[in-house]
Order: sequence, then C-alpha cells, then structure tokens
Amino acid sequence: MTIKFNFYDIYGFALPGFLLLAVLWVPFGLIDGIWPDAEFSSALVVLIIAYFLGHILQTVATNAIPSNFLGGRFPSSVFLDAESTTFSTQFKQKLATQLHRAFGLNVYAPANEMSQAELEIVRRDAFFLARSALIKNKTILYAEQFEGLYALMRGLSTAFGIGVVYYLGWASSGLLQFVKTFRFVPPGWWSREGSGLAILLGIIIGVAALVNANRLKYAKPVMVWSLVLATFAAGYYLGVGRVGISVHRGQLIAAAVFSFFASERCYAGYKGFAQEFAKAVYRDFSNNEKTAVAQESNADNNETE
Repeated sequence: MTIKFNFYDIYGFALPGFLLLAVLWVPFGLIDGIWPDAEFSSALVVLIIAYFLGHILQTVATNAIPSNFLGGRFPSSVFLDAESTTFSTQFKQKLATQLHRAFGLNVYAPANEMSQAELEIVRRDAFFLARSALIKNKTILYAEQFEGLYALMRGLSTAFGIGVVYYLGWASSGLLQFVKTFRFVPPGWWSREGSGLAILLGIIIGVAALVNANRLKYAKPVMVWSLVLATFAAGYYLGVGRVGISVHRGQLIAAAVFSFFASERCYAGYKGFAQEFAKAVYRDFSNNEKTAVAQESNADNNETE
C-alpha cells in the first residue's frame, strides 16, 4: 500500500502537529533536561504522531478560529460587495456573469432581489462550486498553495495558543506550597487530584461541545473554554513536584509570553492567506472560464466552416 502526502497534508496537519508536540515537550526539556531523540526511527514515529495530532488540532482550530473574520462575514463574500475595492467593478461584474453562466447563481444581485442572508448563502455556494470546478480541471495551483498556507497558520496559531495556557499551568504548579498557606482556599482545588479531575471534566465537556458545534448556539465558546481549562490543568498536573524554583517559573512564563506573540502573528498570517485564497479562486476561475468560452466559440466556428 502506498501512502501519498499532498501539500495540504504537510502544511495543514504534519507541521502544526509537530509544533504542538514541541510545545508540549518544552517544559520537560527546561526542567528535567530531557529532549527528544534525533534518531531516524524516533523521528519517523514523531512524524506519524504529529500527522494524526494535526488532524485533531485542525478540528479544534476550525471551530475555535472562524473563517468569517471580516465583520462576521467570509472574505469570499465581502470581496463581491459593490463597495469593496479588492477587485475592480468591471471584474466583479464579469465574474458575476461567469458564475451565473456556469452555475446559475446570481452573486451580484441588488438588495431588493434577495436578503443579505440569502445573498451570503448564494455567494458561499458559488465560491465552493468555483473551487470544485478548478479542482476538476486541475487548474487550482496557487489557490491550493494559499489554502495550505492559511491552514498552516491557523494550526500554528492554535498550537502556540495552547502553549500559552499550558505553560501558565506549569508555572502555577510551583505555587502549590504557597497557596496551601491560605486556609480560606480549599486544598482540593490545588491538589494534583483536583487538577486531574479538571482535566477529565474539561475534555468531556469540550468533546461534547465539539460534537454539537453546529447544533447548539454556544457550543463553540463552551468547547474553547473547556479545552482551555483542561490544558491549564494538564500543565498544572504535570508541573506539581517539578517546578520548585523561581528560575524555572520565569522560564515558563517567558515561554508563555513568546507563545502569545507567536500565536498572534500566526493568526494575522492566517487572515492574510485566507483572503489570498479567496482572491486566487475567483481569479483562476474567471480566467479558466474565459478560456473555456473561447474554446467553445472556436469549436462552434470550426463546425460552421
């Protein structure tokens, strides 16, 4: 059996999954001095684990980081607005004509013909149909690259975001003895057993919310905060008995700060590549449709002659 990896497998799953593994391992390297083995056999196992972990990470990222980041709307829809300056008016009108001719969908309809909500759905359908047409004709080269890059940035942003909470959990575990001195704080809340219970509850609630993400209104926020709780508790659980000196705590806080800024930069990159992806699909489709119409016209002329 031959396993083939495409551009999206590497950028969308393997690399983000590998980063998440690295993020989760950093505290063990800083505190225990244990770093992964660089042997080929170990690297191959890590690559396989990272690939499957990347699938889980992208599932969470897709629900935690929405694609409709332009005022609650998708770039593919906003770019077709009359007031948008991303494309020229002539190009938008030509593209609307091409989409209507190819799929029978009017993406440039006046406000009195359909509601904004209906127009959003029509534009979404037209965009995915245009993308499918490019895939079918094997002419989606640049759009596919942008899709892989925005998936990469979204995955990296999520992995670094997990790192922020995870490192803070580790750093907080070093304060266990200090917190125990306050009698008004229930000791069970700060014990290793208490953090283990928080991990279990966070995962159960998070998975349940993820399964119902498209059916319940507040499922996605619940999923995010439940997994944040589980991640923080996991860092705390692993750090109990390990983080005992201020140097380690400072290193972990520094790692959290670095991860925060890295996550923010990757998120900015995600938004940029997501917009370039939408632009590339429309431009490639318009150019491909123009070529197809020209070929049909030439074929008709040849038949007439």
